[in-house]
Amino acid sequence: MIKKTRYDHPQPGSTDPSQCNGCGVCMLSCPVWHQHHTKSLTYCGRTRATIGGASEEELAQAVRGCILCGSCEPLCPMGIRTQQSTIRLRKNLSARGLLAKPTAQSRTHTMERTSSHLVIPGNRLRDNAALAAKVLSLLGRQTAFFSDDAHDILLTLESGQEMNDDRLEGFIAPLSKAAEVIVADGLLFNLLRSLLPSSVAVTTLGQALLANKSVRAGLKPTDLYMIETRAYNANRRTFVACYDALRKETGCSLNLDLQRVATPTGAASLQHREGLATIISIEEQVRWLLEGRNPERIVVESLDDYEAFAAHAGIPVRHLAEVAQP
Repeated sequence: MIKKTRYDHPQPGSTDPSQCNGCGVCMLSCPVWHQHHTKSLTYCGRTRATIGGASEEELAQAVRGCILCGSCEPLCPMGIRTQQSTIRLRKNLSARGLLAKPTAQSRTHTMERTSSHLVIPGNRLRDNAALAAKVLSLLGRQTAFFSDDAHDILLTLESGQEMNDDRLEGFIAPLSKAAEVIVADGLLFNLLRSLLPSSVAVTTLGQALLANKSVRAGLKPTDLYMIETRAYNANRRTFVACYDALRKETGCSLNLDLQRVATPTGAASLQHREGLATIISIEEQVRWLLEGRNPERIVVESLDDYEAFAAHAGIPVRHLAEVAQP
């Protein structure tokens, strides 16, 4: 029986907005602030409005605008879990009919073999047969794609809908028997870290591929390496040393600022994946990421970011698995 945590992650910090001291530091890395300079649309603006007596209805526009990149979270001096706090608020608004409820069916697939190392690749990677085969080859002989893509669970989580416990338990149960679960989507990674037993190692796809020496050897000083932000920013203390070491070893630049906060393209957000109304321009995000840089190539962990750069950067883009040296 899994823990009925749903949206609540047993991690250090709080999701209580009353803990916000209003310093506004979190706005400095926020894509919404960068593009609109409107405090009321930021996490800080929402929490201060709540403390001042604003109703949840008055916060709906700001909540719809957030892309859940988590870039505000590492900067919060109060240790607030901003990503989870926003998901909780979306859940409240959704229950009252104040947020759209996109629907999706998950696809199930046949696993080629029983494996102790399971990959949840997301639809984009699974549908790219050549790249999917390359990923599995690099991850090793004991690795296989998991049969359930969990797209409906991810959509439910991000849009704030009520989670179906039976569906969630059916998804988690077989994963609980694995030695390692490798996850491409950052929000799903965060969820599984809270739900799976400690005996199961939960790893991002980027980190799993970087464990292969041939992948690291393929990175160049002239590359811009794009970390998947939604897992990284929510777990910065765990990940920052790994990526700092990668930068020193390969010479590549990263989508990290001086405070080691990861800047997103926004292409992985619910709004862009599902074609919903959005206040974030992907083109503007790409321009922000490339400002002051002159990379010869962009290397991405996420295929959502691949599409964003391919559309707007004008320079070669490669998935991390594609740069591995023979």
